[in-house]
Amino acid sequence: MKISQTAITEDIKRINDSFRSSRLSRIFEILSWIHHNLKLDLDENYKKEHFRSRTAGEIIESKKLTGCSDYALVFLVLAKASGFKTKYVETIQTEWLRDGGDKILGHVFVEVFLDKEEEWVIIDPQGAVIRAWYGKRYVVYAKGEDSWDIGIKNFDDLKEKFFEYRKKYSIKKRG
Repeated sequence: MKISQTAITEDIKRINDSFRSSRLSRIFEILSWIHHNLKLDLDENYKKEHFRSRTAGEIIESKKLTGCSDYALVFLVLAKASGFKTKYVETIQTEWLRDGGDKILGHVFVEVFLDKEEEWVIIDPQGAVIRAWYGKRYVVYAKGEDSWDIGIKNFDDLKEKFFEYRKKYSIKKRG
């Protein structure tokens, strides 16, 4: 059986049952819950140990986030438990693709389908905002169910995939 980072656990169901608003307001309620109940842990050792290795349930249980991917996973699973269709969206900053450098620049978003509007909206769970588009700052690398679904289970996976993508991006831009 395939293990998913976004499996809906009993804790996730309980948290979801505490939300009272509907559709678009529910998105804001979920974002608010995340920012009031979980904290970003800036300890580099903690981040290295837990980067992309946990399920949303494990992140909620720890009450600690390592960065945008953890914010996205928790938001995604709570939105999914609320009945939304969701997509995990891995992006790479255009600046890093263009200029290079050793420090990888990217960000994770979640796309949510709003039934009444019949459209996908972009959520930045870490920033707690809804975006109209990715803009020129981000290039979408991949969309999937979660980080593991797109093949990123740790920092080495991310680094390998992003540097490979940057090579192809550079060739495409020159050609």
